[in-house]
Amino acid sequence: MSGYRMTARGVFALACVLYAWVAMAQPQLTTIQDTVYLADGRLFQGAVTVEYRSFLAADYTNVAAYNKNTRIVNGLLKISLVPTTTASVGAYYIARYVVNGRVQFTEYWAVPPSTSLLKLRDVRLAAPPLAGQTQAVPPGSLGTVQITDVIGLPDELAARARKGLAYVPSRVAVINSGGDLDGAIGEPTDCVRVNGTTGPCNVNNSPSFIDGETPAGLINGSNVTFTLANPPNPASSLALYRNGLLQEPGVDFDLSTNTVTFFSESKPQPGDSLKVSYRISSASGQTGGQAGGSLTGYFPAPSIAPGAIANQHIADNAAIAESKLALNYPTHSNASDPSSDQKAALAGTSGAPSSTNRFVTDADSRLTNARQPTNHALLSSAHFDTNPGSVGRGDLIIGAGTAPSLWTRLPLGAANRCLISNGFDAVWNACLFTGYPTGAVPFVDSTGILAHNQSRFFWDNSARRLAIGNNSPTASLSVHDASTGSGVTSVHIRAGDAQASTPLQSWQDASGADVARLESNGVLVASNVSATSSSVQAAWQETGTSSDPSAATNGAMWFNTTEAARKSREAGQAHSQPQVVCSIAGTATSSLTPVSLGTCRIPAAMVRTGDRFEVSLEMSHDGGATAGFSYTLSWGGVVLSARGFAAVDSGATARITAVPQSNNIYWSWQNWGNVAALQAGNGNSSFATGDVLVVLQGQLSSSAVETATLRNLSVVRYPAQQNN
Repeated sequence: MSGYRMTARGVFALACVLYAWVAMAQPQLTTIQDTVYLADGRLFQGAVTVEYRSFLAADYTNVAAYNKNTRIVNGLLKISLVPTTTASVGAYYIARYVVNGRVQFTEYWAVPPSTSLLKLRDVRLAAPPLAGQTQAVPPGSLGTVQITDVIGLPDELAARARKGLAYVPSRVAVINSGGDLDGAIGEPTDCVRVNGTTGPCNVNNSPSFIDGETPAGLINGSNVTFTLANPPNPASSLALYRNGLLQEPGVDFDLSTNTVTFFSESKPQPGDSLKVSYRISSASGQTGGQAGGSLTGYFPAPSIAPGAIANQHIADNAAIAESKLALNYPTHSNASDPSSDQKAALAGTSGAPSSTNRFVTDADSRLTNARQPTNHALLSSAHFDTNPGSVGRGDLIIGAGTAPSLWTRLPLGAANRCLISNGFDAVWNACLFTGYPTGAVPFVDSTGILAHNQSRFFWDNSARRLAIGNNSPTASLSVHDASTGSGVTSVHIRAGDAQASTPLQSWQDASGADVARLESNGVLVASNVSATSSSVQAAWQETGTSSDPSAATNGAMWFNTTEAARKSREAGQAHSQPQVVCSIAGTATSSLTPVSLGTCRIPAAMVRTGDRFEVSLEMSHDGGATAGFSYTLSWGGVVLSARGFAAVDSGATARITAVPQSNNIYWSWQNWGNVAALQAGNGNSSFATGDVLVVLQGQLSSSAVETATLRNLSVVRYPAQQNN
């Protein structure tokens, strides 16, 4: 029997060939990886749906129309796609960013071939390619026949709906914004709405968001209670804005269920605007959008919101003008309605007047009142319970006396007198009682009425303390405008026209002696001044003067900004104070070439003709005595002093005096070691203007484990000062 027998090795070889053939057939992919943010800086959480039509890849691989869903977690997007820039004409991708089943935004991608990761900016298009636009055609492919080349074809195509990019099998067909037939985008379990969008069929108690709601309540400067359409859940999700400023719970308002109560200091004023945003727990089983305003629940079957129709009042936004409605919440009952007989009596046409029918009045034309009015002797002797008297304008009738108490005439009191009780009778007396709370300080307001503001003007009588701008004095006088967000506190003390030499303020001890005072010319006199510096601010700062004060007296101190020097006056003369520009410890070196061991920068404003600078340095030679060492000290690049020392020298010292004159420098120097003898000299040279850098360099003369170390480099300035 003839045939072929395949060994195990042969089967393996055939599998490798088939796998290689399949691998070769797979098109090249380009990977896009990037981080997606929202406009407020938060990381995007959701998914991206990438849609595309069928096209021919550059390697002639047929790519079928499809849509690819990729999750975006914590903003991270990573997706691999077939390049379209080298594919057949019209190939591109539509990327729809989706959150909770809703498309948030859409963009268009043109993906080039790349072996490295691309960013979104590398593939985004400003808009989808226009009809007729072409991309590179893969080598060897046939040319494209334009639609306009076929007679009658454009008209026929224009009369028919076109397929959209998401038009794929097994999808619900919807009409997109361009009028094309598209496939609905979403999960297989989603519901399709009439506007073509998709989303979960059931809310399942996932949170919903309320944005830009206006709380119900009058904004009249006195009302502090406002009502939300729904209770925020959680309560901490409530963001309440007053005139665009976020209010702070517990500081500006309190929230109870869906009722917002403002504190008195923060209550809205006429003309203010209130807006709120918050989260709520959605009801399950609803498919429509959430209702708002005077409605609650979800469309298509919302309910009337609580408070939209009250028992007696109808909310303005309910747009209902009738006084009585047969709705869920009737405005009033029929229990107190007039009877038909009473209604007729009201009209003046019929109805039987009686003691129970109070709808009949003296104005009814069927009734008459023939009695003639007579004068009433109010305090005549005809009344046994009165003291006889003649009533005058402004009199009061009061009960006075005992055994018996009689109605008695109280004449009108004098101007600006008040009626008070003396414990037994009503009498006219000084206006002492105000009814104001404890600590209130009365004042006359803009209308001329005696008023008070206990929260802004308060007297603590037990502690003898006065508060202005608040009601919590912590000192004998506390001045503090406690208005949240807008309070401004200031105290102005202005000299009077006859102030002369009288101090503006004075502080005294218990015996009445001045311990400090502020003179009328602004001079502060105190026995001692103590100030504390911080890590960010000096305790004392003087702005300075460009020239020395002409009226300075002995003991005066000031800062001359022109000479960049602090000065004082003693014995009738001005004296400049020396300035330590720097005093530093440097570094060590074992290098055989010059190395900077320490530097000091002198600002250009401190380098003036007539100034003198003293430069001092101390070096040590450590670790042995086999190698010599040397140093070089330069001023703005000019070498002022340099010397080498033998291995037996364990240290070196130098003193240099430098005198700058315009752009020249004159100096003298001395140096010595613990073994090396004293040397001295001087010199002069020109140097570049600007900041001066004093640099000390050091080195060893031969390789060793020893070091040359800068122990201190000091620069002291003696500012120029002329006293004739």
